[in-house]
Order: sequence, then C-alpha cells, then structure tokens
Amino acid sequence: MMRALWVSMMTVAVATIGLSGTALAQVEAAAAAGGGGLPPFLAKMKRHDGLVKVSRKGADGAAAPVGAGVEVGISVLAGGAKVRDYWVATGDNGEALFRGIPSNPEVQGSMRYQVMVDSGGVRFPFAFNGVPGEGSSIEVEVPEVTTDTQGVVLVHDFIEMFPDEEALVVRHQMSLLNEGSSAVNLGALPGGGLKLPCPAGAKHPSVHDEHDPLVEALGTDVWYRGALLPGGTPAQISVVYTVPYDTSTFEFVQRLPIPSRIGVIVVPRDKQKGHRQAFPLTLQTRGGLGSVSETKTDGDRTFQVLRGEGVTLGPDEPLQFVVSGLPSGSRTPRFLLLAAMLGILAWVVFGFRSRGGEQRLSRAHLVIERDRLIRTLARMRKATERGKLSKNRFEKEQEAITARLVSLYRAIDRVEKQ
Repeated sequence: MMRALWVSMMTVAVATIGLSGTALAQVEAAAAAGGGGLPPFLAKMKRHDGLVKVSRKGADGAAAPVGAGVEVGISVLAGGAKVRDYWVATGDNGEALFRGIPSNPEVQGSMRYQVMVDSGGVRFPFAFNGVPGEGSSIEVEVPEVTTDTQGVVLVHDFIEMFPDEEALVVRHQMSLLNEGSSAVNLGALPGGGLKLPCPAGAKHPSVHDEHDPLVEALGTDVWYRGALLPGGTPAQISVVYTVPYDTSTFEFVQRLPIPSRIGVIVVPRDKQKGHRQAFPLTLQTRGGLGSVSETKTDGDRTFQVLRGEGVTLGPDEPLQFVVSGLPSGSRTPRFLLLAAMLGILAWVVFGFRSRGGEQRLSRAHLVIERDRLIRTLARMRKATERGKLSKNRFEKEQEAITARLVSLYRAIDRVEKQ
C-alpha cells in the first residue's frame, strides 16, 4: 500500500514539475476553490530563477564569455527520466537567465539537473548536484570546437580472430580518444564523419550496436559521426567482419587516417566450437610492433597474444602482423576440378570426331578418367570426415565432379554401341 502511494505521489509530482508557472497557479486556484487544499508535496513545490554563465577557453588558455546567441539548456530529471528541458540563449555577456526552475523537498532525492550548452555544433553536458536557489548562478566552461583531428588517437583495444569456412572471423573493438585541448566535431568532416577503413580484404563489417546513430558500417568502412570532448570519455566502436584466405598464412594489414595504438590481439590455440579438430593459430609481429606470448585462461583455454607495448603508429602507417596455422585445404582438389572442367570443355568442342578411321577418344581413355575422378571423390570425402576439408567446399566440388562422371558414363556407352 505504501509503495503504491509513493508511486502515485511521484507520478503526480513529475507531472506537476512539467507545468508552467501559470498552469501551476491554476491548479492551486482550483484546489483552493474546492476547499481541499493541495497535497503536501504540491504545496511545497517551489520555482526559482537561476543564471548560467558560459565561458570559452581560447588557444592561449584564457577563458572569456561566449557572447550572444549560444543556446543553453537545463534538463530536469526525476527518477532517472527526463521531465522537461528549459532553453535560453545567452546575451552579450555570455549569461543565460532561467525562470521557474522547479524544486521540491518532498521528492528532491529523486530529482537531478543537467546543464547543456550547444556550441559549434556540439552539445556539452554538465551535471551538477544540489538544489536550485533563488538568484543562484552556475558557471560552465566550454572548449573551442574544431574539425582538426590532430589530437585524435584510435586504440585497437582488442582484436580476436578465429578460422571459419575459409575466412577469418574478426571481432575488433576500438576506442577514439581526444588528447587535444579542443573539442573535435567528427560529424562535420567531409562525408559526415571519420572514415575508418577495415583491413585489406575484409568483407561484410557489422557494428555491434546497430542502433547507435554515431557508428555506421558502409561497404568495407566504419564511420564515426560524433564529437570527442578533450579528456572526455572515449568513444567505443565494436565491429565484426570476415577476411577470406586461401593459404595457411594470412597477413593482416590495416591503415587508418589518424594515429593508432595496439592493445591486445588474440588467436586461439585450442579446438573451437563446431570444429572437428583443433587448428592452433600463431601470431608473428611485423616491424617490431609489440611482442607475442602464450597465455591460459581460468578455463584452461590457451591463446597466443600480441601486445602493442605502447607503440603508436602514425596516420596511414599500417597495423601489420601475420596469422599462421590456418586450416587451408590442399590445392589438389582445385586442380582436379579445373582439369575436369577443361576435360568437359574439350569433349564439348571436339566431341568424338574421327580422323583416318581412328576414334579421337578411346574407351580406355574414358575409363581411366572415370576411375581417377572416382578415387579423387573418395579422397575428398575422407578429408572432409577428418576435418581437413570443409563440408561446404566438398559439396561444391562433388557437384562438379559428379557432373563430369555422368558425361563420362554416357560417352562410354556411346563408344561401346559403335
């Protein structure tokens, strides 16, 4: 019962906070006319005028008023939910006067306030504690806003790779830091954001949070469209993509338009879920970028780890390392498939033409090719069962070889009937 009463009181209080001064007066007048008076928490509702002074720090480090026309807001939150925003433009002295900001001792413990300043296309939030008081003032300072990315650094926090169906699956987590003194509005760059190309050969990138309006995957690039505050919280970007390979060794190469640092790069040494056998991968550095070690988790899983050890790469300087031990299948089935396709082409072009009464292709030649393809199909089936050839590749090559076998059987029948 008490819980239901408190929820009801909070609902009425939140609704009342959003009323204008005139509307609140009307509520009070209606309650007085009814003779019932106001509930205690409504009777204690107060409104205050407050001043927000906004300054901006220049290149020399000195702060000065922002001047007229800068939009300043105060957001009132109750129980974690936004109740109402109040917006005022600054005058020539960089001050914004707010009227009627609410407070209420009955529910003040659940109320919070936030100041917002819109400057240079960037919204700067400032949370403050306490209760608004009559004639109180708040001073906030905003930095200069630029599109110069000189102070922006990307950190490769975590790169994890494992093999799957002729491609490396890569989980790549990055952070964008602003180590400069100005706010950087990356959304104002040409193209509408900071373009972060995926590694060479990468396909189908997808961002972890598809509902994040600041991060987007387009083609083989990831775009960040937000702003970075100096010394603020890093912007997190998490993306998954695949990189096809056709040999047991793959060289990872990624070039970015801004400086970057290497965090941790991980490959597994144990059998992965869904694999028939273990494919222990290894890492090798390029150009002295970090060092490689082996580590075990609490669950006895083993990984090779490459750590950057504070190395910073310049713009367009590649993050480069080698992954070895990939389960690349033998090239023999591919060559056999190519040979079979060439054989089909030769049969279509030349058919069974005779020269001087002799057959172009004898029955013995057809039988030899038939038996060879049957043996190849059996070897591929065993390789698939041992996990050395993927099921997907086996089915594709089996289809081509079977088609050739059908043609051979028909050709043998025709020769025998002659």
